Amino acid sequence: MHSYFLIENPEVLVLDVIYKINRFRMPLVNIIKITGMNRNFYTTSVFLAGEKENDYDMIFSDLKDLYDFWKLLYPLIFVTDACEAEIKALKKIFPEANHILCIFHINNNILVKLKPKIKTKYNRENDLNNDNEENST
Repeated sequence: MHSYFLIENPEVLVLDVIYKINRFRMPLVNIIKITGMNRNFYTTSVFLAGEKENDYDMIFSDLKDLYDFWKLLYPLIFVTDACEAEIKALKKIFPEANHILCIFHINNNILVKLKPKIKTKYNRENDLNNDNEENST
């Protein structure tokens, strides 16, 4: 079943690494595809020994072998988080593919970086300081 979906929808791959949720505390990489009807399906899931470029090389090389086996065009777009090792391995194995950062990770980065600035500006505009705010909560 998954092979059929992969053959019919080879263009976009979404990679998501789930960190330390299993009893062995190993990263789990889920590779997900999206159909033309906006439905997701799992292509594969792989436990990694580490999160180095060599670990990701193995995943992308095997994925490339799978595409070669089915004689599919390589994915045009990969959607990932901002892991440098993952991106380097991706660009090495699939140099022609485009890389897009996941919107969830972009939103989280914006929130982390802007939240203190927004809080400071809000406090300044409302004549609050950190002591008043801590006492009111």
